[in-house]
Amino acid sequence: MTDPAAPTPPPTPDDTPRHRVGEVAARLGLTLRTLKYYEELGLVTPQRTDSRYRLYSEADVARLERIRRMRALGLSLGTIGATFSQPLELDPDGRQVLTEGALNDLRRDLSGQLDVLSARITTAERELKDARALRRDLQRDLAYVEKRLGGVRVGELLGNSGQEQD
Repeated sequence: MTDPAAPTPPPTPDDTPRHRVGEVAARLGLTLRTLKYYEELGLVTPQRTDSRYRLYSEADVARLERIRRMRALGLSLGTIGATFSQPLELDPDGRQVLTEGALNDLRRDLSGQLDVLSARITTAERELKDARALRRDLQRDLAYVEKRLGGVRVGELLGNSGQEQD
């Protein structure tokens, strides 16, 4: 009997193959060659039709989306592959679960990925701060030029009572 107060687990992506390679490539912004390469590396295994067309399930698409995000953040395909290919064992209920060693390896890999991501975020935040400061400077410079073109004298803009300068 299930506990009615227990949270409902999130739905898992559908495993029914239904998406052709071109659809998946367009949806994820990947090339056909990239999808084939990921298949060659064993990162994803789409089903094949009788005529050898690749068909991807929603679970495959979700996995490819995660791979795409991991690659965009600078993680190597080796690290990504290690994340997805951990050894399994049967638990007392007969379910396949990660071994203790696999869990330790996965923790180490995920910690490394978090470190890489944290460093990228820090860099992006610094670049964003610099970009905002530059934008303020450019807005100030543009406002000055527009006032000058509108006939305001340099002395008025600088608060000097001296002669106009160009």
